[in-house]
Amino acid sequence: MAVGPYEGENYVYDQPDDSGGIISANHPLLLVNESHALDEMQVKSILAHEIEDALGGLGSQVAEERRRALRMYYGRPFGNEVEGRSKVILTDVADTIEWILPSLMRMFTGSQYIARFLPNKPEDVAIAEQATEYINSHFMNECRGFQVLHDWFKDALLEKNGITKTYFETRYEPKVETYRGVSVAGIIKILEDQEYVPVAFDDRGDGTYDLRVKKAIAIGMIKIDLVPPEEFLIARRTIELNDYTAFSAHRKKVTVSDLISLGFDPKIVMTLPSDDSPEYSEGRTERLSEDETFPVTTAERADPASREIWTTECYIRLDEDGDGYAELRKIIVVGEQSISVLEDMEINWNPFTSITPIPMPHKFFGLSISDQVSDLQVIRSTLLRQMLDNMYLVNNGRYEVVNGAVQIDDLLTSRPGGIVRVDAPGMVNALPTQPFNQSSFGLMEFLEGVRTMRTGAGMHNQGLDAASFANTTATGVSQLMSASYARIELIARIFAEGVKELFRKQLLLMVENPVKREVIKLRGKWVEIDPSSWNTNMSCEVQVGLGVGQAGERIQHLSGILELQAAMQSRGLDIVSQQNAYNTAVKLVEAMGLRNPEMYFTDPQDKPPSEKPNPEMEIEKLKARQKEEESKRRERDNQKEIMLGAEKVKIALLGDKELATFRHLELTQQATLERERLATQERVAKIQADASEAIARLNAAHRSNGDG
Repeated sequence: MAVGPYEGENYVYDQPDDSGGIISANHPLLLVNESHALDEMQVKSILAHEIEDALGGLGSQVAEERRRALRMYYGRPFGNEVEGRSKVILTDVADTIEWILPSLMRMFTGSQYIARFLPNKPEDVAIAEQATEYINSHFMNECRGFQVLHDWFKDALLEKNGITKTYFETRYEPKVETYRGVSVAGIIKILEDQEYVPVAFDDRGDGTYDLRVKKAIAIGMIKIDLVPPEEFLIARRTIELNDYTAFSAHRKKVTVSDLISLGFDPKIVMTLPSDDSPEYSEGRTERLSEDETFPVTTAERADPASREIWTTECYIRLDEDGDGYAELRKIIVVGEQSISVLEDMEINWNPFTSITPIPMPHKFFGLSISDQVSDLQVIRSTLLRQMLDNMYLVNNGRYEVVNGAVQIDDLLTSRPGGIVRVDAPGMVNALPTQPFNQSSFGLMEFLEGVRTMRTGAGMHNQGLDAASFANTTATGVSQLMSASYARIELIARIFAEGVKELFRKQLLLMVENPVKREVIKLRGKWVEIDPSSWNTNMSCEVQVGLGVGQAGERIQHLSGILELQAAMQSRGLDIVSQQNAYNTAVKLVEAMGLRNPEMYFTDPQDKPPSEKPNPEMEIEKLKARQKEEESKRRERDNQKEIMLGAEKVKIALLGDKELATFRHLELTQQATLERERLATQERVAKIQADASEAIARLNAAHRSNGDG
């Protein structure tokens, strides 16, 4: 039944109650104040203010720091270079980031799964396994997972925060179909589908026709986009990016064709203005300055569908309907001050996910590796420049000359064995240049150590600097590398929280949207999965410990564990199961850098359950066998007695002459019969003993299973 509508004091209550009960009109979600609802102009004004005030926009301090980080990474000039002096630039920022990235990528992609979903209830075990297998496969293959993680991590290490956007996109793409030799009736039948639009129509002359039609095909897919840092905006008051963030936005350039394919009205899209102000943001100009010319001077393309428009996809908490609750809304706008709204809809969660290598409490933007290393890059580059300048002066020194008494051209022309003409001896004197102090080389090494201490990345933990280990014990080397890896592992642990959120959003998209059913191979068996039946409340875990330490060390440790487990099993100790040994073997395969451990080991859970022995049934079988042996023995004894009686009758009939011969035969047969009887008794006794022993063994096993 439905409540209301009840109207009074400008409030309207109208809410269906599927349970058949009465919903209180005082419920906050039912309270709508029409006089407080926002009109379109108010919404536009709020959005314009949020966009202008957002962090990361044009002219902000964050944008300037990102521009400086990009200049440092690319090794661009500092701006303090002197003409005629050395202008060499060291790339400490780029080197440090490129040293850290391989370890991070190995940590996250070195195992079979990047993330695992954990069941919350016993009935969710199978669903969690399906979700883990399918979403990991979809992420790596359909969403270019490795590239996404690499670029996401690199953005965070270089430009403070890395941002991804996870969403479901339905795009309408035109598809042309051609039908040849179709009759008029066939053409009419084809065009009965209102979605088909005729493109070409040719008469073949024999009563048939060639027809070409166009149809918009809806293509839906889950997408994970890496958002360039300069295109991401967030409210100035934000501390953490989540579903409750007041304002976040993605400002991106799209074509008219893209907007139409997303389902927007072509008549509205064609009239949208072009605004190029975001084109000149600090980060974008610095990133593309070597590839493009700024300002952009390329002429507008002739086809209107290729015209590029800057749109701002806003996610804002806004009470647009006046119910007193700020819902999360997705609003796509075009323009800066004069805003045109393309889409306005209520959604459930924010698609953005952010990571930063060094989070700062109570702030959204953290610190990047560039922030830690930029000053060292300037100092080391300046020091190296001075070393080179000193070397240039030592090899090509300055001279004191008497004005007018020296041919200056001869002096300026430097060549081996050259002649300098002077009017009198002593007209040219070399000015002494002090060689560079050798302690300066130690200063360069000291600065290298400072960089390693700050970031954990250096030559010693990349397997490249054997000299640094020449006079160091194995324990010292291990402690040094462990301390360095600890800093990189901390960054990985921080990034893991963002990866968990990314996979959680993929799970939500697969449940909420029409993702087609798939057949996947799970634990060696082909299983049909239906994402719509999954539980969206499943928790997710990301294991990042794989990259810590050297691969050989991990393999050695796991091999030792496997040997210890085998020893425990051989001694009959019940502290190691087949599943324990299988888990160790899987980790060993992953440590070796191999994927698909099921190719090498079979999970004990996949084996068919073995039949447990039934003691009662075994006892009945032994008794039946014993009876069968006894019956056969009696039958043999009866046959022999019959044969002996027949022989006796035959002897009586033949007479006394052959009595002795038959008597001898009788005695021989009796002796043989007695031996066979004794042998039969021995076999029966042995069978009875074996049966008793087996019965006792089965009873003991049965009692043991019953106690377990």
